[in-house]
Amino acid sequence: MQEKGKYFIKNYDLAHMSSYSNYPQSLLDSMRVKGLIGSGGNEIRDPDINISAFALDPGTHYAAHAHPFPEVYIFLGGVAECEWDDEKFVAEAGTVTHCPPNVSHAMRVISSESLRSIIISWAPKGDRSVWKTPSVLLSNSH
Repeated sequence: MQEKGKYFIKNYDLAHMSSYSNYPQSLLDSMRVKGLIGSGGNEIRDPDINISAFALDPGTHYAAHAHPFPEVYIFLGGVAECEWDDEKFVAEAGTVTHCPPNVSHAMRVISSESLRSIIISWAPKGDRSVWKTPSVLLSNSH
């Protein structure tokens, strides 16, 4: 059972998104998200930061995508082959990544367990207009 206060949330469930940007249904079906802190529709409101719990099913390829806000992933479980711009690496529990605005990044889950992470993004220099442009799969990644 979810518990929530003014400054905390715990025991929350992740859920599938019914639609998002130009993401295909097959990707949405293998992705689960829970907005924890953010400007809209999240459990705790803050206009300058978004923090989400995120999971991808085993075998999922989250193709190259980009967005106008910076993003940090804190990986909690599972293993994925990742490519941030031209750098390739393996992410696993304990890996922390930074993706600057508009940098292409992709991942493929290679473990038999779901990839789990916390994603933190923010409005750089307080520019909240970045929240108006969603993440977009890049045309060469479909």
